[in-house]
Amino acid sequence: MNTITDAQKIYELSKIWKEAAYNFAFWDKVDIDWDEEYKKALARVLETKDLYDYYRELKRFVTLLSDGHTDVSFPNETVRDAEFYSMLPVFFAKPGDEIIVIGTSEDVKEDIPLFSILIKIDGKDIHDYIRENCYPYFWHANEVACGVFVLENLVFGRRGSSAVFTFAKDRRQFDIRLERVDPSRIVWHKTDPAPQGNAAQRLISSSDVHTVHITDDDIAIIRMTSFDDVSMTEKIYSCFDELKKAKGYILDVRGNSGGNSGNADAIAAMFISGDFRSCYAETQIYEPTYKAWSMYREDFKGLSPDEALQKYADDAYSLKAYRMRKNVFYVRDEGKAVANSAPGKLNGPIAVLMNQYTFSAAEDFVDVMKMYTNAVFVGNNTAGTSGQPLCEALESGGFFRICTRRCIAQNGEDIYNKGFTPDIRITPTVEDIASSRDAVLEKGLEIIKNNSVQEA
Repeated sequence: MNTITDAQKIYELSKIWKEAAYNFAFWDKVDIDWDEEYKKALARVLETKDLYDYYRELKRFVTLLSDGHTDVSFPNETVRDAEFYSMLPVFFAKPGDEIIVIGTSEDVKEDIPLFSILIKIDGKDIHDYIRENCYPYFWHANEVACGVFVLENLVFGRRGSSAVFTFAKDRRQFDIRLERVDPSRIVWHKTDPAPQGNAAQRLISSSDVHTVHITDDDIAIIRMTSFDDVSMTEKIYSCFDELKKAKGYILDVRGNSGGNSGNADAIAAMFISGDFRSCYAETQIYEPTYKAWSMYREDFKGLSPDEALQKYADDAYSLKAYRMRKNVFYVRDEGKAVANSAPGKLNGPIAVLMNQYTFSAAEDFVDVMKMYTNAVFVGNNTAGTSGQPLCEALESGGFFRICTRRCIAQNGEDIYNKGFTPDIRITPTVEDIASSRDAVLEKGLEIIKNNSVQEA
């Protein structure tokens, strides 16, 4: 693995500090002294002995901003190096508050029954353990949306590192020490999948990021795991004639990591009459002269943004100077006009399936569907993170992102680190996963069938 000099450590940390200081979109949402935290981080990064620990400290620094579009990623060489990215011989899932075992290696299959619940690590309650050992290194302002990051941090780590894991199954608790090993050396235990209880489905379109199925009772299920691929839109449009024969539509964006909101708009357009607007947002504006003028204002000291708004409600100059000083002066963008280029409009009841792993452009999709359609939204709150990240590579091989734009729900809903709220909340259970039951999809199908009957 490449080494990194102290000079490079200082430069890269300083680069992140500088870009965030001027470009981060949510300084009015966090209560930290960024300069002081920079000095603390500087001492810590200089103490690191290898690239892995160095990047852990960079992640720890950026995590103070508690935003889903603001983070640091390891260099590829670190992720590919089993010395630093070895894993436990188990797979976990986190459908709600509980962490459950959904796969094991051949070596531990007799010791850890599938669907056991993880309750402790090294004798510490799992939620306390996560708070102390995982959350300092990645975004955690919306705790329920952090499940995938939690599992990654629990499973992966230095080769040979180990802990005692306490599980519960069938009212019995048991302990087992698990060690992280080279992933290429793990032989995974294969199990027969549980039978699916959902209606028979016919596949009419697919790619790496989407599938389109038609059920035996003529309901279209469009599942999209990303909006990064423009060809997905073309493929879905190509089966429009078949889609318009459906009685109703399930749009599944659970686990959709986002991508390009233009692609999301293109899919939403199939359910909207005419043109529409998308991506309401606020962007920070910085005029350095105002900061220079504000430095002599003793009345600004100790004021929070809310207090300043109240105090200078009738003094536009002072309010602007205060906000420029704090890097919290924003201009509103009332959304971009989207020319509807869909091949037509699909008519019928709609259910949108979403959860805490619906991120970014997928949340923009939810926003448009909420604003312009009568869709019913089923599942859990989305992640609450949408905006435009500034992405920059680091000379040491990784990269960082700083969110520069704050998206705003068109319906006025507060989504920052909260997400869009479903109409019907359903959280999968351990029993659902064990039986391969998709309770959210079942509810969506029920909604479509009931509304189809009413329309008929």
